[in-house]
Amino acid sequence: MPDPNEERLKYLFNASAIEVPKAEEGQKRKFKGTAYAGGRVDGHWYWGRSGVVFDLDGIEIDKPTALLEEHFGSSRIGVVQTVDTNGKIDVSGDFLTNAKAQEIVQDSDDGFPFQMSMMIDPGSIEEVSQGKTVTVNGQSFEGPITIFRQNRIREFTICSTGADRNTSIKAFSGKANPNPTKEDTDVTELEKAQQAKEQAERERDEALAELNKFKAQKRTDEIAGLEAELKTQFSAEDKTAYTNMDDSVFTFTAKQLRQFSAGNTQPPAGQQQQTPGVNPAFAHLFNHQATGGQGGQSNNNDTHKFTSGAQAFAEQKGK
Repeated sequence: MPDPNEERLKYLFNASAIEVPKAEEGQKRKFKGTAYAGGRVDGHWYWGRSGVVFDLDGIEIDKPTALLEEHFGSSRIGVVQTVDTNGKIDVSGDFLTNAKAQEIVQDSDDGFPFQMSMMIDPGSIEEVSQGKTVTVNGQSFEGPITIFRQNRIREFTICSTGADRNTSIKAFSGKANPNPTKEDTDVTELEKAQQAKEQAERERDEALAELNKFKAQKRTDEIAGLEAELKTQFSAEDKTAYTNMDDSVFTFTAKQLRQFSAGNTQPPAGQQQQTPGVNPAFAHLFNHQATGGQGGQSNNNDTHKFTSGAQAFAEQKGK
């Protein structure tokens, strides 16, 4: 399936510089320019160096027609009010009063050399072979050349001559070059490969960010659930340690905490308290609860053993 963006770019053509005369007091800022001089348009990225001619006989141009910035439909900057198609396409109109339009007007006043461009939609395309001659718009053209007939102008635009050269030629200057040089082909393929690579990297980064966000929220919910289950409140240090654990370490730690909490429940009178089977290597993990200090109060000088025990397990697991 053809790339719709590339298909659209085939029919965008560069034009001459646009003029933005000074406005009379109380009047809108106007523009004027020659969108097409009636002759051969050559050097287009798609139609090649043999050139294209637009047949002005019966050409359709909406009145009024939109004036856009860089062919973006969402960037409306003016309205083409008058069009002259007598051997060429001259246009004139008014700028809008929105911020983008006024920015372009100001840049033009400051001397920035904007160009005019247009999108043309041909009803038919005629290929004139080498050695043959065709007359269009009152002029004779020798083949090879491409003729656009039964045309319709869909939009005019203002574009910046300061844009990247390759992008400008491709976007603004619509039969593939019959003899493209290897250099041209290599550049095009390199650009496509680079764009595909950048798009893949963006999608990867977005997916990783979404995954990390999900995992962080899941761990926060698990820690909160563990606090509620054990009827305790972890310190900020513990929560940070639990958050930074990998999944296996956190699962082990939560299991040991649950076992210790269940084993710490006082048995009925006359029954011996059952101590859960805790790995001796991590017995110190629970010392702060098993030996809570005088009167059941924790010793403030002791380091919280949940964190230290989990860290010990993590370090042993990593060896």
